[in-house]
Amino acid sequence: MKKRPSLQEVLRRREQLLERARTQRERIGESVAGLQGVVSCIDRGLEAVAYLRAHPLALAGAGMAVLVVLRRPLLRGGLLGIVRRGFMAWRTMLAVRSVALKLAR
Repeated sequence: MKKRPSLQEVLRRREQLLERARTQRERIGESVAGLQGVVSCIDRGLEAVAYLRAHPLALAGAGMAVLVVLRRPLLRGGLLGIVRRGFMAWRTMLAVRSVALKLAR
């Protein structure tokens, strides 16, 4: 039969394990510290994506602004033409999303 360790042995082993855990945490912290800038940038990107998912009209408005600025010839069709194209793009996105959701099941 195996002898049970004494209280002193248990306390000494506990201290060893606590010290080992502390040094491991320090090593992990040092290795992750170099990635802090990258992780911060990724966090900001994820926050932007979450905002755009929560505010699709902001995304549509930004997209329209980019189209107007970059594609001046679109203005020849007038505001109604731009709205029509935006509406068609919105409907197309909804249809693609619906099909993608069905395929994902």
